Amino acid sequence: MLILETDRLRLRWFNDTATDADFLRALLNDPGWLANIGERNVRTRRQARHWIATRHTAVYGRLGFGFWAVERKSDGALMGMCGLIKRDTLLEVDVGYALMPAFRGQGYAREAANACVRYAHDVLGMAEVWGITGPDNAASAAVLQQIGLRDAGVTRLVGNDDDTWVFKSPRVEPGDDQRQIDALTRRFLAAFTNRGGVIPTLPALPHYFLFDANVRMADSLGTVTTTGVHGFIAPRAELLARGRLVDFEEHETESRTEIRGAIAQRWLRYAKRGTLNGRPFEGAGTKSLQFVRTSRDWKIASLMWTDDVTG
Repeated sequence: MLILETDRLRLRWFNDTATDADFLRALLNDPGWLANIGERNVRTRRQARHWIATRHTAVYGRLGFGFWAVERKSDGALMGMCGLIKRDTLLEVDVGYALMPAFRGQGYAREAANACVRYAHDVLGMAEVWGITGPDNAASAAVLQQIGLRDAGVTRLVGNDDDTWVFKSPRVEPGDDQRQIDALTRRFLAAFTNRGGVIPTLPALPHYFLFDANVRMADSLGTVTTTGVHGFIAPRAELLARGRLVDFEEHETESRTEIRGAIAQRWLRYAKRGTLNGRPFEGAGTKSLQFVRTSRDWKIASLMWTDDVTG
């Protein structure tokens, strides 16, 4: 699944294919990776596929972000990886990257990492992004500073035997609870938009929800369909990936939000339009979103909606 594009690059999910597995095996055993990141003991295609399943695919589904494959637009060449990771040893998500030797020194790492930081702020709503590297890795430090991260010094992370050089982006203050809920609602509704060539941000949806959130849809006949976050995402991802749903957008037309401490509810009216299986359509309906405030931010705890009945 495509995540984002830059002038020269595409960033997408790693897939369980021989091409991706063989490339990843080569990357994880590149001398530059081994020197600056470390041994990962991935020697075979089977091991590389297991790495993709556990270190990439599973993370995409759990967090809504991760390390993505970096492709060059001009020829489709697979160049490396870049993305976002949440480590237990860091307070904030950090941006990371690794390219094969043939693609280094051409500004690709800077271009990909800069796009990932923007994605973290604009799509995921993160207030701050960090970057880390070894104290002697001046090239990596230069890239992090070129994309706007500031030198925060060298420290010893919990559980590590070696020092780490830390960089931090300027913090984007999220605003009060109402502003945060407004922003989260906008991001949620925009996740399916592909009108005007916009890349849908559907892969980010797990980041907006609690892991065990419920999603319910009620139709005009009184049938209630209940699913989890991934059950909600899967059929919509298929529509978008197969090109059956195009020129789609959905937006809020009116809303009412009630906040009580660490819980909140938002009633909203929405309008949508697009082309499904070659046939244009328009519609509207009502959604109810319940939110909880976690230690870091607001999350969607449940979603209910019903489409208006039209003649």
